[in-house]
Amino acid sequence: MKKFTIAASLIALVGALLTPATAGAALRVPKTTWPVCTTADQNFCVESVSISLNSGAEIPLTWVASGTATPATPVAAPVAPATPDTITVAPAAPAAPAAAAAPAAPVIPTPLATTEVSPRAGIDGRWTHESWAAKGLAVYGYDGLYINAKTANEFVNWVMIDVLPVKVDATNKTSMAGQVGANTYQAPLDRNIFVSIKVRVGPFKNGVSVSIANDISVDASGDATRNTLLVEGAPVSTSLQANAKQCEGETGKATANTVQMLVIVVPSNDDANGFGIDGISGDMSVASNGGCKLSTPVWNAENKTMVWTVAAPHFAADGVTENIGFYKARIPAADAKLLWGLQNANDAATALEVTVTSDAGGTNVGQTNITVKNNVIYINVTGFKYSQPKLTVMMNKNYKPGAASAAPAKAAAPKKVAPKKVITCVKGKVTKKVTTAACPSGYKKK
Repeated sequence: MKKFTIAASLIALVGALLTPATAGAALRVPKTTWPVCTTADQNFCVESVSISLNSGAEIPLTWVASGTATPATPVAAPVAPATPDTITVAPAAPAAPAAAAAPAAPVIPTPLATTEVSPRAGIDGRWTHESWAAKGLAVYGYDGLYINAKTANEFVNWVMIDVLPVKVDATNKTSMAGQVGANTYQAPLDRNIFVSIKVRVGPFKNGVSVSIANDISVDASGDATRNTLLVEGAPVSTSLQANAKQCEGETGKATANTVQMLVIVVPSNDDANGFGIDGISGDMSVASNGGCKLSTPVWNAENKTMVWTVAAPHFAADGVTENIGFYKARIPAADAKLLWGLQNANDAATALEVTVTSDAGGTNVGQTNITVKNNVIYINVTGFKYSQPKLTVMMNKNYKPGAASAAPAKAAAPKKVAPKKVITCVKGKVTKKVTTAACPSGYKKK
């Protein structure tokens, strides 16, 4: 088996692995942060970033190196009015024009006192926009985004994409935006934004994605030697912890709370630590706000169960508020057919059974919803409490395929009709042949 988990916003290999990936050329993903793409043939780089706010229009961001001011919006030079060739009639003297009203200043949201410069090193620039504040993107006090794309650690080829808020100082030096009074912890992202990131990943082929994010999707394009991943999603509220012990039992307390977007993509073409089941599409993804032990799915072929584990401190940083979790799984219909034999994806709501079990042995799920859209099954589990719930997906033992899924019944054979028996009945000189069992009244059977 293959299984991977996220621990303290980093990936750590635990447990047994799932199914060996197909052998091939050794995959080597750069272990340091990827640069911004500058040439057409460059791989392992960040090609583009865009953002939208409150489901508004997409805003393409521009890369600005640290120490450089954000380019101002260019202003077009005014066009002088055309001069007429001749003037035949002298115009009357115009009345003195009224003083033109000064244009209204753009409404710039007041930054919230939630961020300060972090001492974190390695931030060499920012993705931003010349109208960042005017477009309502500065309300949380940061000036742009930094996309930290690299491997999850130096021992694996899993691609990690971490979206970080950044600030600039008076010299335009870029630093991570940290929390006030605890600037080593990431300041919260605006949960109302939706981020699209395109990265070039060379021969990397996605097997499964795991994320601390909401509405996440990872779409691949390219060929066997050069691929591009489009990673899209929204930040989500989550807890930060200094060690895994804070995620054990019902008394654990978070060190800090933040709003984060972090995506891990595990390859299918890595001989050592890839993720794959023969024939799987590679488009399966899972997302949650429990970042302590969030894992990729673990498939048990014997009993046909898919199991995920998530974990977080039971309490938020205030020690009083209980952390409430969510878990979303995106399973293509082709994968559900391969794993469970589900022939009709539209039957998923009745065919699949989802259970959430807490580490204390009971169930504590608030709501489970299974929907199907565009031939993809979405499993959405919300309202459960931490610390370490386990989610299991299996076929419902009572499920029976619908009429559309079942094989058509054989047509019934026509019934054989026995021939009718004719009897002869007489009454005096009158003879009558009938097919009834007895002769009519007054007649005798001959």
